[in-house]
Amino acid sequence: MCSGSRLFSAPSTHPYVDPCKSGMLCGAPFPPRPRAIATFLSSADYLPGCQTLLYSVRRHMAPTPDDHYPPEIIVLLSSKVPSAASNIFCDRIIRVEHIPIAKGKNEKNDLNIQAWDENRGWTKLRLFELEGYDTILYIDADCLVLKDVSHLLRIDDPITSSMETEKRVGLLAAAPDMFTPNKFNTGVMLLRPSASVFNEMMCSLGVFPTLKHDSCNPNRELPLSASETRDSTEIYTYYEGRDTGFLNSFYPGWSSDMPSYSRLPFGYNAQRLMNHRNYDSQPKYWDDPIGEITIIHFRSTPKPWENDIDTPICGPNDHALDRKAAYNVQMSNRSMLESMWRAAYERSQQYHKDVVKRRVAHSKQKIQAKPRALPMPSAAPPAKTEPRSVHMLVHKRYNELRRTGMDIKEAMSTARGEYGLDKIDDRDPASAVGQMFGLS
Repeated sequence: MCSGSRLFSAPSTHPYVDPCKSGMLCGAPFPPRPRAIATFLSSADYLPGCQTLLYSVRRHMAPTPDDHYPPEIIVLLSSKVPSAASNIFCDRIIRVEHIPIAKGKNEKNDLNIQAWDENRGWTKLRLFELEGYDTILYIDADCLVLKDVSHLLRIDDPITSSMETEKRVGLLAAAPDMFTPNKFNTGVMLLRPSASVFNEMMCSLGVFPTLKHDSCNPNRELPLSASETRDSTEIYTYYEGRDTGFLNSFYPGWSSDMPSYSRLPFGYNAQRLMNHRNYDSQPKYWDDPIGEITIIHFRSTPKPWENDIDTPICGPNDHALDRKAAYNVQMSNRSMLESMWRAAYERSQQYHKDVVKRRVAHSKQKIQAKPRALPMPSAAPPAKTEPRSVHMLVHKRYNELRRTGMDIKEAMSTARGEYGLDKIDDRDPASAVGQMFGLS
């Protein structure tokens, strides 16, 4: 997937500093926070999907203007997923702690979402606490990007730089769900992280104790009374309590009260299930707008990588599966959408191989370019130089240098130079080697 593992507990401000925005020239106190395109890896089963998504994001990303920093591509990695992960397809890997299931009064619904929770479903909500980023475009790991999506990170920007408006926090935009267009699907979301919003979510879920600010002391928090506490069972009344249902309950005004840009077009979260159910009877529903589709969401099962890809991960630092060993491509047996995913997956495989090859070549160049610290000669030349004794010392020094990896000609020349024999003659290398053994 997304060789070497670099895991972080929380994002930090990117080291890039824009002098026009950093405060060095304009008086602002801090540099701008970076923006990010993120996905969440909840289990190793989603590695092929995550790899393909990240590759498709990077492949279609538009060039970034000179006065902007390109968005970081990040992966949230569940704490319950093995730590090995690759950063070939992403800029950053952030390990996040699992959010435990909230126990409500509705035992039936609790049981319905137990298996889902074991797949770390609630942990996706940790996106909302990553305040190191100004704006995050989140895309589920079972999606495929067909066009540039980085422009979505700017839809909440002021129209002019002179406009001073308070920034919205939390959910900024999402696309409608499949059968309930007045609700949104959480497979694609634009959000501005806020610790206060995240804490409110956790209180609603019963994960954190419910608290409120003391009006007399803003820095002090007090427990909520029973009448003020949100009934945690309400989160299970829609979508069986999963993250989409919870976030729709948390943002009930998405379709009516938020700005118009908060409702992204269908093409930003085109769900495959709609294609499977309607294509035979209404092919134009997909064929006509396919050019307008930006993100395909393979929400239903089986996932495009299932059944064909059954080879286990090769090693702790190599999550790109070997295509020939993993599966036989069967394009004729798959629909148009699965074929599109398969083609992108194959390209991501080749991309992985190319990057690994370049990194190996670069490492070799660095090693070759690095000046070698040569060991000091083990013995100084005798005061009265007897030729045979000097040659024995040169021979010993030659062997020392060869053990450092120096080639034959360079080792011989260096050893002779250290003992002054390079000034005695200009013999060819064969004669010089013979002289080292006292055969001159």
